[in-house]
Amino acid sequence: MRPERTTAAPPPITPQTVTRTELHNGLVVLVREQPASGMVAVQGFVKAGAMYDGDRSGVARFATAVLPRGTRTRSSQEIADALEGMGAALSFRLDVEWISITFRALREDFRAAVEIFSDVLIEPTFPSDEVEKARGEILTAIRVGMQDTRHVAERAFRGLMFPAGHPHSRTPDGDEEVVSSVTPDELHAFHDARVRPEATVLAIAGDVTATDALSMIGERFSGWSRRGVWALPPTPPVQRPDEPVRRDVRMTGKMQSDLVLGSPGVARTEAGYYEAMVANLILGQIGLMGRLGDSVRERQGMAYYAYSDLRAGLLAGPWWVRAGVNPKNEEPAIASIVEELRLFQEQGPDESELGDARDHLIGSLAVRLETNAGIAQTLADIELFSLGLDHLERYPAIIRRITAESVRRAAGRLSPDEYYVAIAGPPQGPP
Repeated sequence: MRPERTTAAPPPITPQTVTRTELHNGLVVLVREQPASGMVAVQGFVKAGAMYDGDRSGVARFATAVLPRGTRTRSSQEIADALEGMGAALSFRLDVEWISITFRALREDFRAAVEIFSDVLIEPTFPSDEVEKARGEILTAIRVGMQDTRHVAERAFRGLMFPAGHPHSRTPDGDEEVVSSVTPDELHAFHDARVRPEATVLAIAGDVTATDALSMIGERFSGWSRRGVWALPPTPPVQRPDEPVRRDVRMTGKMQSDLVLGSPGVARTEAGYYEAMVANLILGQIGLMGRLGDSVRERQGMAYYAYSDLRAGLLAGPWWVRAGVNPKNEEPAIASIVEELRLFQEQGPDESELGDARDHLIGSLAVRLETNAGIAQTLADIELFSLGLDHLERYPAIIRRITAESVRRAAGRLSPDEYYVAIAGPPQGPP
């Protein structure tokens, strides 16, 4: 189903045009009415990501995969058939810090779809047959990933930069040994402990009134019992190295090397986030992947791809540069990346780059708000990070205030002298 674009010209998204309600159990619901669109979109988060796996890496992924595959009243097939029959869709995706929810339905089917959605989220049964199906799927994905130099490089980088026990020290994929031994009881225990109303945000946008939407959600979710106060897990500090720290993973039979080079980044609500976001755009995102793509890939021909990415969530994730290279170009590519980082820290962006980045950020938000799903996702983000319902009104001014000098300073986090680098590639590279 194509994303439903709003057809009218509703009022701007402001605190006055968004209804925010917190149920008695801590579940937060936001509603934005978009009349005449014919569709209703729900985006949300449960703060129950892979960071709660502890020493059982893979349980969260397993639970997320089996969540929609059976409840006390519906089998996996009955859930799928009911959603398909009404043209609705429901999916969950695991990340390090949360489980993302994506849900949509036609206006006339929204109540029935909410019944299924609530059933899936609150009362999954993790049937043994579905657990075994998911086990095979997840194990296959893990084994395929461990043969992929790009994936292996990321795993090596995370383990190199983040200390043991840090939520970002592992990918959300899970460990083969753990996934092989997970039981339905363990999935139930994870769900009972972590999938909780006080850790959940639901944002609704579409052709439904706030009164009706809140009534439907209240009917289905008010009986969901609160478990206490949600909190982030203990997080050990991440150290910046005094000099470059490197890890090589050599894999036979590979024709390409993939590298990840980076440093600790920023949290979404941390001072300097917006400046770092602009720096990242200019370095390795905008256009053909920014300065890095232009220099390392286009002009020097040293990489099949090169870009940067800033992972900012409730916690500070990595700020990294990633590249795929011919194995003989590993060292020149690293040197070229480091040189681009050094130039950016010394000179900062020029006014043209800064203007393009500002326009991109403001313009891309406007595009995002053209769909119900985009509106719902934006509202869910605003709630997750406690940005305030006036955030969209303030956002253009926040971006316009960013200066070239503040961007240059923010880029200092991605240091050309104090970084971690992990490489996965064939044995022909350095030992």
